[in-house]
Amino acid sequence: MSDPLVEVEIDTRDLARFENLFRQIGNQAPNAIRRAINWTGDKARTQVVRVLAKQTGAKYGAVRRAMLTKRATYGRLAYRIVAFGGFMSLKDFSPRQRRDGVSAAPWGKRRIFVHAFIAPTMGGHIFVREVHGGKRVGRLPVRQLFGPAIPREMMQGDTREMFLRTVDAQLIPRVEHEVVALMRGFAPR
Repeated sequence: MSDPLVEVEIDTRDLARFENLFRQIGNQAPNAIRRAINWTGDKARTQVVRVLAKQTGAKYGAVRRAMLTKRATYGRLAYRIVAFGGFMSLKDFSPRQRRDGVSAAPWGKRRIFVHAFIAPTMGGHIFVREVHGGKRVGRLPVRQLFGPAIPREMMQGDTREMFLRTVDAQLIPRVEHEVVALMRGFAPR
């Protein structure tokens, strides 16, 4: 299965009102737009990471490390956020061994995984013994338990909506800011 790609198209009709300003700054217009895209993209990325951390129950730093940012360049006026990685081990969700199993909090909700156990000799991962025909067969086989996958969760819930809301609110005012800064000589040319 290939990684799904979500593309977000931004309506640039609002940029038409800057047409005269773009003419005044000439060949520096793409530079102003690039800086505005990167500034807005960085703001949106922060919001996406916050929402994903809450949505998955994962730590903010873990979500951040699971993302790669491709910022806009002079040749490509696009900002991309790429999430990678598989399902996170249940050990990343504050597991606690209990008499009846392991308590952990994937997706932000603590629950008990009955008959599960923490295996310190196997990196602290959480395992459960396989059951066949309603009976445990012995010590083996065991299977590891997992929580959410950041790339999959990024496509669900409030994440996309938060990205769009941030871009919608921030991009046009930031383009205006960058154009005015260029015209006044405050921004590098």
